[in-house]
Amino acid sequence: MLLATRNPGKIRELRKLLEPYSLTLISLDEVGFDAVLEEPGPGYTESALAKAVAVCAGTGLPALADDSGIEVDALRGWPGPKSARWMGEDATDLDRLHGLLSEVERLTPDDRRARYVCVAALARPGAEPVTAHGECLGVLVAPRGSNGFGYDPAFLSADLGITFAEAPDEEKERVSHRARAIARLGSAGAFDPPSLG
Repeated sequence: MLLATRNPGKIRELRKLLEPYSLTLISLDEVGFDAVLEEPGPGYTESALAKAVAVCAGTGLPALADDSGIEVDALRGWPGPKSARWMGEDATDLDRLHGLLSEVERLTPDDRRARYVCVAALARPGAEPVTAHGECLGVLVAPRGSNGFGYDPAFLSADLGITFAEAPDEEKERVSHRARAIARLGSAGAFDPPSLG
């Protein structure tokens, strides 16, 4: 099964989350898939499906993609599906993290509630694609910790009581938005060998 992402943090996390399913996981680079993965939106589901379907169609192999983001309650869910792109293509994770914290401090300093949201999509040759949704709740805090990626240093998990960047991988993998979406796909049988074609 192909992992339809070029994000090294996501690849690392997905490999860990998919260990229980005894799958052979392949990166895009390993099969020479070099097309740009479009994220047409407007929501997570459309972008996750677009990536999974494009990779499956281009390779003939099952492909797993996700689209995820952070939503700030007081900002009516912003930046949401644009979490990785709202500052432009050249912005780094650190740029986006500090940019979001600046916006929250400027606009809603007294309400820092946030959630991570993920939609995972699995496209398989000759079958309808399937999706699953996962989310986890928390609040935004001053960055701390060195694990994870993206907004993890500032996301204080309601489940763990520490930021995702402070959490050991195995703790984050129990409660993250991506873990919950992957678990839902797995419990629906999406990773069973007959389902993968």
